Amino acid sequence: MALVDDIEFYGRAVEAGDMTREEAVQLLVVASAGGLTEMGASTCITDWTTVRARYAEEFGRAQENLARLRRLL
Repeated sequence: MALVDDIEFYGRAVEAGDMTREEAVQLLVVASAGGLTEMGASTCITDWTTVRARYAEEFGRAQENLARLRRLL
């Protein structure tokens, strides 16, 4: 989950005052390589403390859904 690592890194940096929120958002947009818009990156910075758990939950749901589809085929 490299993107999650980046989100947490930039979120911590903003919280610690090591960089501005605007800087973190721009750097996260670049680090995501097209995966996040500025709005998405901003939301991730806001919610950085819960993003890992949310992404893990989403990935788990996706795996469950794929398993269901395989059983149907």
